[in-house]
Amino acid sequence: MSRRSHPHPGFTLLELLVVLGIVGLLAALFLPALARARARAQGILCIGQLHQIGLAIQMYAEDHNNEWPRSQHSALSHRQSPWAKAIAPYLGTTAESWTNLFATVYHCPADLRSHIWSYGLNVYFELGPDDDYRGRPQTWRRTTQIRRPTQTILMAENASDADHIMPNFWDRPEDVTDVARRRHATRSNYLFADGHAEPRTFESTYNPARNVDLWHPEP
Repeated sequence: MSRRSHPHPGFTLLELLVVLGIVGLLAALFLPALARARARAQGILCIGQLHQIGLAIQMYAEDHNNEWPRSQHSALSHRQSPWAKAIAPYLGTTAESWTNLFATVYHCPADLRSHIWSYGLNVYFELGPDDDYRGRPQTWRRTTQIRRPTQTILMAENASDADHIMPNFWDRPEDVTDVARRRHATRSNYLFADGHAEPRTFESTYNPARNVDLWHPEP
């Protein structure tokens, strides 16, 4: 006795639309959560990188008479290497291969730019008495000259192509174009002179109307 096989019916158009609707609903529910988790992970990694840079700068200073490294703003005129190259040996590489750090420690994962440093050194730490800044001729070239290291910004996320940030030229918040203010949602990460790093709103670091200035070593 022969048996006739019955082909399995395929999805109807209505069933297919229902499945697609469920998939779309699940994506709408979970994708924003995944994006937020990814952003949080990027922020944590960025803080970790700034902490590594801070430790490297501290070790550099200990080996160089407590002096901070310089940025491209003044390093060449003083016959020194800019900070990114100067601290490379303290980050597990050599001064000759320091550019490899652009793919790791020197680049924030949330920074969409490529082959460029994501962080800039506060130039107050390298200014000389002949430069233009509030508080001259006082200088802050040595780590021992910073009275409030836990409240003085050493490095921040930059918005320019430079390896430094120049708060000595700021008069109003509107003047600030070299700081990435919101690289991580509403905040960015900041490295302080004592070596700790934390996320902050830019307004909590610089607001002349409220007498807030965490960039100047002697506010």
